[in-house]
Amino acid sequence: MLADNNLPAGFFGPVPSPVFFDLGSWPIAFVRFPELDDDNRLEGVLGGLERLLDQKVPFVAVWIPASHDHDDEPHEDEKASNVWIKQHRTALNTYCKGYIYITRDEGLRNLLTNRIATISGRLFNFPMKVVQDRQEAVLAGKLMLEL
Repeated sequence: MLADNNLPAGFFGPVPSPVFFDLGSWPIAFVRFPELDDDNRLEGVLGGLERLLDQKVPFVAVWIPASHDHDDEPHEDEKASNVWIKQHRTALNTYCKGYIYITRDEGLRNLLTNRIATISGRLFNFPMKVVQDRQEAVLAGKLMLEL
């Protein structure tokens, strides 16, 4: 629920960019992976994730995939993202209670499921799941927050 000033109830400080973040279901945050031609794409998402971590409360990130494959990301952006994850891994593993990916595409669903199996437990200690739609994501997110 959003408070009168467009901040989610209980959220403090600057909010992440609404271009990439939808906090209407906070502490479930819908995050749109940036397209390759999005302005401020890396800072928009990574800076927004920092705003979520700054809250120091449990949350779930629901990822909405971009139209391109992860392997198409520019090398410099991928490097910067990996550095950011290493710097924030402890906070992510403390406050993030799950990652959920939304897709109806069977091929992408299989690809994401395989990637989750590769990084789950090795990089993050929270559950990750692939769902078909926003409603299923909210239900899964609520369950992750209860764990």
